[in-house]
Amino acid sequence: MESSLVKSYIPLLVVGLFVLTGQPVAQAEEAPAQQVSAFTANLTRQDHTGAVHELAPNSRKEVRVFVFMTGECPVSKSYFPVLNDLYAKWGKNKEAVQLLGIWADVTQSPQQVAKYAQEYEIAFPILLDRDASLGKALQPTNIPEVFVLNHEGLVAYHGRIDDRYLQLGRSKPEPTENTLELAVASVISASIVAIPYQQPIGCYYELPPTPSPSEAKLTFNRDISPILNANCVVCHRAGEVGPFPLTTYMDAAKRARQIGRVVDLKLMPPWKAAQTHGEFEGQRTLTDREIETLKAWAKTERAEGDPADLPPKPTFASDWHLGPPDLILEMEADFEVPAGGPDIFQNFVVPYDIPEDKLVATVEFKPGDASVVHHSILYLDSSGRARQRDAKTPEPGYSTFGGPGFVPSGSIGGWSPGKTPRPLPDGLGRKMGKNDDLVMQIHYHPSGKATKDRSKVGIYFVDKPKNEAFAVWTSSFELDIPPGESNYVAKATYKLPTQLTMLSCIPHMHLLGQEMTVTAKLPDGSTKQLIHVPQWDFNWQDEYMYSDPFTLPAGTVLNVVARYDNSSENPSNPSFPPERVTFGEQTTDEMLYCFFLVAVDDPKLVPVVAGDALTHEAIRRAAFRLKGGR
Repeated sequence: MESSLVKSYIPLLVVGLFVLTGQPVAQAEEAPAQQVSAFTANLTRQDHTGAVHELAPNSRKEVRVFVFMTGECPVSKSYFPVLNDLYAKWGKNKEAVQLLGIWADVTQSPQQVAKYAQEYEIAFPILLDRDASLGKALQPTNIPEVFVLNHEGLVAYHGRIDDRYLQLGRSKPEPTENTLELAVASVISASIVAIPYQQPIGCYYELPPTPSPSEAKLTFNRDISPILNANCVVCHRAGEVGPFPLTTYMDAAKRARQIGRVVDLKLMPPWKAAQTHGEFEGQRTLTDREIETLKAWAKTERAEGDPADLPPKPTFASDWHLGPPDLILEMEADFEVPAGGPDIFQNFVVPYDIPEDKLVATVEFKPGDASVVHHSILYLDSSGRARQRDAKTPEPGYSTFGGPGFVPSGSIGGWSPGKTPRPLPDGLGRKMGKNDDLVMQIHYHPSGKATKDRSKVGIYFVDKPKNEAFAVWTSSFELDIPPGESNYVAKATYKLPTQLTMLSCIPHMHLLGQEMTVTAKLPDGSTKQLIHVPQWDFNWQDEYMYSDPFTLPAGTVLNVVARYDNSSENPSNPSFPPERVTFGEQTTDEMLYCFFLVAVDDPKLVPVVAGDALTHEAIRRAAFRLKGGR
């Protein structure tokens, strides 16, 4: 009975876990500036190989497809493999369909575009639009955006490629409508495209900045660079996870509107907890004034300003932030990440040898290829089950969704973009058993280019260990979300058996999750909000470390309220049309968990309190099974 119960809840025993959070605001994209009905230009353009293309309103091709694209917009890059596949498919009927890319970044040289094409193995021709003539003729609003023309040059369709992205920052695991392919098929069959415009989701199409005036209210050097240096350059610099750098004037000037857009939507910096300044360590948020400054500069001539106003470039550790780690563990083999397809959650078993149990103060994770590694969670396994699962797969590691596919014996933390390693306070550390295996779960986001990853982690042990940090949690198995329900609310509670010091909070839901609020109700009747995640996003999860750990007395009740959207309006809904969703481990299932990294004054209470949380979990699970749950 006990083993079957334990086997059934996968990420729940995440003792000291690092399961992450967030969710972007649902906000409609801008409507196209003008509905272009026809292509009227007569242009001759070279592509990235040097071949010449004559472009006119009429064509011998039944269909021409123009795709505005760049090598820096992550959404654009994710569609390179999709467009390659369509090019190969349509290439069997070359007289019918012509696919042409249009490079939308006019600041890049032909050599740079050719290098992108080679690196990403782009098979179709890419036109160089150095003076933005094609952009002015078709007037795209986003990158990527497609225009489907019939042989007379009439625009039969323009907009998105498919419905994988229906909202900036949110995507389905797989598209449910191949919008572009359907539009092309309609034109070939001389049918009218049923919906001639579908909103494209991606980066703004932007023309280069004009020369700056000698006098400007806002300048890059004085006003913009300090904001970027403090909040963005940690990821947006060479060799880091950001898809492009933001270290120079032109880096920022040519993306100014897009920068203003994503900070206004709170998509960047990637931080999903409510902006309560000073509540959490390493909080990656901008003030309202900083956001308005970035937006206002984008609406001006984007002046560079006086070089004397430019602050020094930020410095970063060339190797390990905290010096040489006590232990470095690395994936045992390279993992091949494909150019495209759905995100991958791969678990890599990394055995290690330490003479005795240790307390881990902090870790520093180093992605092997930062362009595809989205985040990582570092589990511990004392059961050997991860090794067994790994042995059954031919590739390095094994794939799961959500949890690691076994009940962890603990966790030593994790990593997300921009996270700086910070030791736990006061001699506290997460237990790392001498007989455990490290299981490195890595979330890969294909970038448009096939690559290999071999990540590693540096582990720092507590110098003078005093006490163990461990996890308690609350959960609900009573999820039963009807199809079409856009505001389903679920709750979970846990009563503290003793006084605890709260170190961090780790919310967790799946793809239907929208919002989570966690409140502590103290025995005296007062309340304290522990975290509010108004924009949950499974792809931007995090561990929220309290900047000032605090104590909650015995008898405090932790209350969790979570909201879910199982309607077709949820762009992350994995089912189309929506289906009934209950608790489970799969992509199409849902969860409600909230983990808390805690400490107690008396080390003897650690197993007692951890056991209490596990007992409550087992009771909830048993009740769920009695009602027919899995």
